[in-house]
Amino acid sequence: MDFQSITEIAAVILAALAAGTILIFSMSSWLGRAWANRLIKPRMEAQALKLRRGELLFDKQFEAASTLVALLRQFQPNFHHPSMSWQNACDEIACDFANIDTALGHYLARHGAVLPDGARALLGEAIGLTREHRFKISGPEVPASANKAAAVLYDRLWKAEAEMLKLIQG
Repeated sequence: MDFQSITEIAAVILAALAAGTILIFSMSSWLGRAWANRLIKPRMEAQALKLRRGELLFDKQFEAASTLVALLRQFQPNFHHPSMSWQNACDEIACDFANIDTALGHYLARHGAVLPDGARALLGEAIGLTREHRFKISGPEVPASANKAAAVLYDRLWKAEAEMLKLIQG
C-alpha cells in the first residue's frame, strides 16, 4: 500500500467518525429535549393548575374580606350626640343582636369555606354571643350582661376583620 491509499482510507475513516459524531450529538440533543419536555410538561401543567386555584381562592377571600368590612360598618351604632358613651353604643349593638345574628349567619353560609380558621372561630363566637343574649332584652333597658356581650361581640368582629385583611394584604 502506498501513502496516498493510506491517507484516503484515513480521510474516509475520519469523515465517517465526524459524521457519526455529528449524528450522535444531534440525535442526543433532540432526544434530550424530547425527554425533558415529557418530564417537564406534567409539572408545568400542575403548577399552572395550582396557580389558577390560588388565584380563585384569593379572589374568593378578597370578596369575603370586602363583604365583612362592609357588613361590620352596618353594625356600627349611630352616634346620636357628641357625648354618646361607649355603654350607649353597646346598648344599640345589643338591641340589634337579632339582625347581627342573621347577617353573620348569611355571611358564614356564603363565605365560610374560604375563611381562615381564626376568623371563622371569631365569627362563630360572635354569633354565639348574639344568640345567647338577644332574648335577655325585653324592653327599653338593656341588661348589663347584654351590654358586656355587645362589647365582646364588637371586639370579636373587629379581630375577625383584622385577620381577613391581614390574609389579603400578606
